[in-house]
Amino acid sequence: MSCLKKVPLALAFTLCSLSMHTVSASVVMTGTRVIYPADASEKMVQLSNQDTHPYMVQLWTDSDPSNNEVQKASAPFIANPHIFRINPNAGQIVRLVFTGGELAKDRETLFYLSFLQMPAIRASELQANKLLLSVNSRMKLFYRPQPLVGNPDELSKSLSFKVNGKTIVARNNSGYFATVRDAKVVHAGQPLPLNQAVMIPPLSEVNWTVPPRSTATRGDTLRLTLVNDYGADITTDLLLN
Repeated sequence: MSCLKKVPLALAFTLCSLSMHTVSASVVMTGTRVIYPADASEKMVQLSNQDTHPYMVQLWTDSDPSNNEVQKASAPFIANPHIFRINPNAGQIVRLVFTGGELAKDRETLFYLSFLQMPAIRASELQANKLLLSVNSRMKLFYRPQPLVGNPDELSKSLSFKVNGKTIVARNNSGYFATVRDAKVVHAGQPLPLNQAVMIPPLSEVNWTVPPRSTATRGDTLRLTLVNDYGADITTDLLLN
């Protein structure tokens, strides 16, 4: 997510988050998700600038995945620092601190961590109209109480899938979010696409619709690819009930 704006730098962070042109990010965060253990005093995240130019970065957390405005963001975390300059081929550590609040103790709670990058400019250029190219990146932030039902390293063992006509009922019996990269039904030896890039919330069930011209019957195999805590794909074959 990114934006192109001709604005003074003082307004850039606010305005650039409202547009949707796509460009590549030069500042990246290590990993594909952040796990915040409930008993941690802080969680450190690492960013790096892979470009030859310096950037200004603004970082925030939110509970709404559709919100792109910093001013409307709301989540019980403080990022320190939340605005900083990152030099070429350099890194920056940001500390996330949970500020407290009543969250579920028997399951994870999902938030989102966003960071906006834009080229750094000289102080003498602050009042000038500049063409600023910015990129807004977002990743999932999981607040994780302990202990929870299930094992995040063996999450597929806590999942069940049941055929109900043209619907597959996916049940997550663990306290962890199950992030599904890809799901296919193997019917008569033929893998048929079912779902991609979805989540099954903890201690919940969701309905997946079998695509037209596809078939799923009891006894078929569900080939499931889950994303683990480190962003790696884990593929498992499960039985449809």
